[in-house]
Amino acid sequence: MRTRLLCLLLVVTGCGTAVQPECQMLPSAQGGYVLRFTRTAAATAGCETLNPDETSDVWVFDTLANSQVRAHSVAMPYPDPPVDPLPTNFVGAGQFTDREADSNALCHVASLTTMSDGSGATLLSYAVTNMESLGGAAYQNAEFKADVTYIAGACTAAYTVQALSPAVGCESDADCDPFKQPFSSGIFSTFDQGCHKEAWTVPVATYLGASGVCFFNQPYPSLK
Repeated sequence: MRTRLLCLLLVVTGCGTAVQPECQMLPSAQGGYVLRFTRTAAATAGCETLNPDETSDVWVFDTLANSQVRAHSVAMPYPDPPVDPLPTNFVGAGQFTDREADSNALCHVASLTTMSDGSGATLLSYAVTNMESLGGAAYQNAEFKADVTYIAGACTAAYTVQALSPAVGCESDADCDPFKQPFSSGIFSTFDQGCHKEAWTVPVATYLGASGVCFFNQPYPSLK
């Protein structure tokens, strides 16, 4: 903390020991992340519907003490009425490998505990590994990529994921504009993104009550 304060005080003359910002996912209050899932190999015969080529979801994150990360999929409704304590399987838990972004302004989480809901034919499960997010002041971990083992019922497939926060529904590119008036979309202007209405967006667009979803135009990191 003292080093960061000194860097701020010495901004005119420069600070040779500047420290990268701490790794923190954008919190659930920011609206969560849109995830685009892309299957990495052919689906098992009979699983093409449950393990589609591409699909989407919204996950909400929070960063706790000691760089611990918690994630929850909105596709897994919490028990109603609420139960206390909440079953641990609803939340994916992990930890940043380092407290601060590395020299390339990247943050890493090796894995999250498996998120799951239901059982048997209704099972939905996500196992996350190799999570990498764009840290630093310019991106603030608003984008990440990861590998996900996706289980739906009796069907299992491997996917890559690209994710953007906040989750914003759209009807046109204008809705995704960071400089839109009177209210910004809230998406950082450094990202190359726009309104998408491809088939993979349907789960999230439906959740957001829109016909499309604001998302990246290019593979990770999709920067301007």
